[in-house]
Amino acid sequence: MYFKLPESFKKGCNKHIELFLRNPRLIPWFPAVLIGKDYDESVRLLEHVRPKRIVSNNTGIAYKAFEMGIEWIAGPFLNTTNSYALLTLKEELNCAGAFISNEINRMQIKNIVRPSNAGSSNANPGNFKLLYSIYHPILMMTSRQCFFQQTVGCKKPTIEDGCMLKCTKATTITNVKGVSFAVDKQKGGYPSIYNNEQFLNIDIVSDLVDLFDEFFIDLTNIGAGSKAALDKAQLIKHFENLLNGDDQVPQQLSNMISVSTNAQYRQGL
Repeated sequence: MYFKLPESFKKGCNKHIELFLRNPRLIPWFPAVLIGKDYDESVRLLEHVRPKRIVSNNTGIAYKAFEMGIEWIAGPFLNTTNSYALLTLKEELNCAGAFISNEINRMQIKNIVRPSNAGSSNANPGNFKLLYSIYHPILMMTSRQCFFQQTVGCKKPTIEDGCMLKCTKATTITNVKGVSFAVDKQKGGYPSIYNNEQFLNIDIVSDLVDLFDEFFIDLTNIGAGSKAALDKAQLIKHFENLLNGDDQVPQQLSNMISVSTNAQYRQGL
């Protein structure tokens, strides 16, 4: 189970440190954008907690983990698409595994070869993990500008320092073509725009189950816009049943997640 850290937690770092110390099975998940003090606090968290494993979308944190001997996984936002990228991550930063990009199709994924350890064979390629996210919101844009002043309104005329750390808002906007987008601002996060569709790819579980060590589902509320949150316990149960081969699951997930896509898995790059 992973715990996703916000982009800014410089005033709440001790709280997160205590959380990981109390729950050592939680795996810290570092965001892609960490600027200035927020990056420094992320390093301080690594130094105090010394987790066995992290996921990082930020190469600066990845390098620190490498220096400290902490096992790290390349996150989805590093957008790893080929075997050479995996080999470079392994050789240069002792990466322990990587999420494979959701932008490539089945055949492109099938041709990926994980880096092997010295003395290992193709049949036993060592301990480098391959992971794939089968359910998550589709991020389209992140900005340091406010998206809510001209959509749902805000009493503040300009963005203040406290906005980043305190503001939490979510809404849905529709463009002139009738296409909807979810707008989200989480506490400690940057304002972001998401596709109205969730990424949902259950086909890969049967197509390439032997290639991957872990399939990942994102249970954060971010990306929902103004839509009602799904029942997470029920959602987890459906995905567990999927891994157990229940042929009723595709229809159950389709009913529960009514707006979803896996077009990239079919089209690729």
